[in-house]
Amino acid sequence: MLDFRIRQLQCFLTLSDLLNYGKTARALYMSQPTITFQIKSLEEAFGVKLFKRDRQQVRLTDAGVAFREYAQSIMDTVDAAQDCLSGLHTRLRLHISCGPVGQFILLPAVIRTLAADYPEFDLEVTELTTEQMMARLPEGKIDALLMVGSLPIKGMRFDPICQEPLVGIVSRLSPLATRRAISVEDLRSTPIIASRLKDCRFHQPFLHNLLAPFGITPRIIESPQSCSVQFAYAAAGEGVAISTASMATCGFPHVTVLPFAERLAEFQLGLVSMQSNESPALKVFRKVVMSCARATLAGRDKSSFFPAHAPQPAPLPFVDRCEAS
Repeated sequence: MLDFRIRQLQCFLTLSDLLNYGKTARALYMSQPTITFQIKSLEEAFGVKLFKRDRQQVRLTDAGVAFREYAQSIMDTVDAAQDCLSGLHTRLRLHISCGPVGQFILLPAVIRTLAADYPEFDLEVTELTTEQMMARLPEGKIDALLMVGSLPIKGMRFDPICQEPLVGIVSRLSPLATRRAISVEDLRSTPIIASRLKDCRFHQPFLHNLLAPFGITPRIIESPQSCSVQFAYAAAGEGVAISTASMATCGFPHVTVLPFAERLAEFQLGLVSMQSNESPALKVFRKVVMSCARATLAGRDKSSFFPAHAPQPAPLPFVDRCEAS
């Protein structure tokens, strides 16, 4: 079994070019005895003499001439592997998860922009529950959360993006679907579809706090946190799903999106990361997200969200407070 080192090949190739032990030692910043030892070890590994040496000159043997091509090929492969691994180390790479508005509204524009402006950017997107997001972000298993609310995570950075008014999602077969708007009073008798507590500890308390000023205690129909699943529950007539206005543009089947007749508190969405994460990839991603948010979210015409007869919610304010770096 052959046993030789990359350093031995470097010594061999340099000596085959310079044909001088002293010059080779200086070129490789090694001592001349070390060069002699490396060449001797390589010759012993292959069982052949690679150089002829006398007082006048150093020459390649026939075996040395034949071996030179193979040695150069091996070194070229090693250099290519080093370049590849170095490129992987420096490549912009990010692992994110999204809230519903991020996944359905903003993420497509972000992916398009990254592909056009940063073709080497490696973006991995994973669908997680809120509880999974809160566990994995501090552990470094995920780098950023797109279009979610501010979460109680120690050391978190929250970059606000926009504020979203709330809307009701109801089945097209529901009597509520014929209304111009849905009222919180309708929620006294109509169940609300909400995430299971094991998926998100905040959704159900949020609904209780939202309706408490109206003296309403919501009747909760628990569902997986998936937005698509909750809208499917709504389409089946199980209750009302409360979401943000942007989701009205997604065209989910068999549901009607209605604004609330009352002015409810808007929901602040942003980009969440850890303050300790200062990676170049995250800085690029933050810049792209804010740019796409300006183009996708700011100044949208809300009349396209709802039927012409429905009362229109206030425009979604775009919050540009992200550092450019």
